[in-house]
Amino acid sequence: MRILLIEDDEILASVLLQSLIQQHYVVDSIQDGQAGWEYSQGTHYDLILIDVGLPKLDGITLCQRLRSSGCSAPILLITAKDATSDRIRGLDAGADDYLIKPLDLGELQARVRALLRRSDTPRTPVLEVGALQLDPSICQVTYDGQQLDLTPKEYSLLELLLRNPLRVFSRGNIIEHLWTFDDPPQEETVKSHIKWLRHKLKVAGAVDWIENVYGLGYRLNPEKATTTEKSHKGEITQNFSTSYTSASVEQQFDQAMSGLWSQYQGLMTQRMEVLRQAAAALANETLTMELRQSAEREAHKLAGVLGMFEQETGTRIAREIEQILDKDGELLPAQKCQLLSLIQELGNLFNLMEEKEVNQPITIIGKETNAKLLLIDPNLQLGYQLQQFTQSVGMGLQQITSLEDAKNCLHTSPNLVVLSVDEVGQRKESLELLSNLATRTPPVPVLVLAATDDLLDRVTLAKSGARAFLVKPLTANQIWDVASQLLQRSRSSEVNVLVVDDDPLILAALRPILEPWGMQIIGLNDPLRFWEVLQATTPDLLILDVEMPQISGIELCQAVRTDPQWQELPIVFLTAHREIETVQQVFAVGGDDYVVKPVVGAELLARITHRLERTRLLQFLSTKDPLTGLANQLQSSRDLQHLITQAEKNQQSLCLVVLSVTDLHQINIKHGYEMGNQVLQQWSRLFQSAFCGGEVLGYWGHGEFLVGVSGLTKIEVSDRRLSDILTTLRQQIFTAPDGQRFQAICSSTVVEYPDDGLTIQSLYQAASLKIAL
Repeated sequence: MRILLIEDDEILASVLLQSLIQQHYVVDSIQDGQAGWEYSQGTHYDLILIDVGLPKLDGITLCQRLRSSGCSAPILLITAKDATSDRIRGLDAGADDYLIKPLDLGELQARVRALLRRSDTPRTPVLEVGALQLDPSICQVTYDGQQLDLTPKEYSLLELLLRNPLRVFSRGNIIEHLWTFDDPPQEETVKSHIKWLRHKLKVAGAVDWIENVYGLGYRLNPEKATTTEKSHKGEITQNFSTSYTSASVEQQFDQAMSGLWSQYQGLMTQRMEVLRQAAAALANETLTMELRQSAEREAHKLAGVLGMFEQETGTRIAREIEQILDKDGELLPAQKCQLLSLIQELGNLFNLMEEKEVNQPITIIGKETNAKLLLIDPNLQLGYQLQQFTQSVGMGLQQITSLEDAKNCLHTSPNLVVLSVDEVGQRKESLELLSNLATRTPPVPVLVLAATDDLLDRVTLAKSGARAFLVKPLTANQIWDVASQLLQRSRSSEVNVLVVDDDPLILAALRPILEPWGMQIIGLNDPLRFWEVLQATTPDLLILDVEMPQISGIELCQAVRTDPQWQELPIVFLTAHREIETVQQVFAVGGDDYVVKPVVGAELLARITHRLERTRLLQFLSTKDPLTGLANQLQSSRDLQHLITQAEKNQQSLCLVVLSVTDLHQINIKHGYEMGNQVLQQWSRLFQSAFCGGEVLGYWGHGEFLVGVSGLTKIEVSDRRLSDILTTLRQQIFTAPDGQRFQAICSSTVVEYPDDGLTIQSLYQAASLKIAL
């Protein structure tokens, strides 16, 4: 563990340094706040100790700057002041704990251990292929025990290939994964990195491990691609060709619940017997306080479990019994009659349940899931209800009830994971799973279900890779609303190709060419049905034969380009003609590319891959604000309209939050546009961490951020969601190039659909009027 100690008192710093070194920590000790800031930016520390009264940059300001920059390391403040206001200032600045001088070294060591435990993050599994090992936790690569000296880009490139065995990465793919949009390299740069990585692997003994797939890109040699992930707690072996069969969620639910009822039937009967004893005593006027309290406890327990066995009526009755028994003082005659009736009714229900024959055996959940949606939650009733939604759209669902089972079954990636972080395992293990799913290619979106709404939890989970965050209690309908949005967003990683050709042989031949590379082929040999199939399948790319009976590919392309919905759809032509007239005609009607028959697989793949990469980049640029990375005004308006439609359909409330950097213009004038941009980017990062529960988040320019929140009222949004983020915004301190420190002023307002408006425009107008007032 590495610790940064910032203390200007040489004597105290020496004592603290020796104390920490004795505990086997690696410690960097410095004497002023400015140097502390520079050290923290150059090295990752597991914990930072800061004295409040530092020269050059005081401890509280340093703490604020660290948190503003995204530093998540635990911070322990050391102060000579015991005033409550100073402690509050320190904690509000982002410190995790504080100590008051004179220090007790035993207490110091205990607090350090506690903070390190609290921040302990799971180590990413070691990737191993044969004698080649890559350990992401320490960024080290070895082959046959010999360490390889790789540059950062070479290391990242090797990790990308190891995490995605058998997948081919074009140079454009590699640039997208390993470089930012602000600093894209030339494709020749990628080629150079590949060359040197191959050379270093060859020198170490790993010869020809990176394969060049003609016309497409690079991949790990298939003969080497049997990857083993060694975790630090055990081993999980990945076999990429094995398939498993597993029971449906409905079968799992019925079988598991039948087994649970049989297993705990005796305990249920005991609880019911306590209620019957209380009823008998009540009828005889001998009900003691002890028996009444015991009956109340048993009714509470029954209310919590009967619904899991599809006995919602039993839950309702048990809850009413509990509420009556919980009342203060003696029960009124009417309450006694009602209580006796309810206990009798619940007893009759129990008798019917005990008479029911359950013969279905329990089966073990499969080791691997081929389902599209994976639910990791012990609530089997929730899984059964969610399955109704997935089945309605033709999607499979599998439920795993323990985190350990989930780790062992995730050999292939589902389209979406719904993860209950409180019900399954420990938080550390949940974060480890989140990180694993987020680093896959493509990343697996995860919807997190949590028991509490805590801003720190939201930030931690978002950093680990969570795409959405919902707070219990939740209905299956609420979960599915957000899940369907995430599935729609992640659809861009799946490639659906519609091929229109009247020759069934061409359709049959294209499948083995394209499908192994993750492309789903929809073949159509009747061009008269083209428009019907196009609307139904919404493909990512269209392949048209030039010459077909009744309607040619040229005519179909013209029809597509006249429809605003399909004007940007990439279209590749297949043609047996090489004449310049045909080629000119293809491009004149709006075609993007063409391939001459007979089709060469590598050429077709290369042209499709390059066209899709260009389309995705253009789509990104057209929907995202380049400065903040958030959805721009046009895209977020579409997303907000979808929320309004859902709110109207489900009769839910919907709130629009407008947060504005009020003095952005003044900041730009006084400190420069670069500082104004820094404010907007920092706020964007904070909003993305805070609003990750399926909300719509966008930047509309001129310092205005908009957030759409479903299912909450104005009061709930203000109290539960907005207050924490506003507090965080007020803590942000920025330093201009001339050393001046300043804070950005935030104005905010919340309006609610349909009370304040029925459209996005009317809601925005209502919000603007409130801000103006």
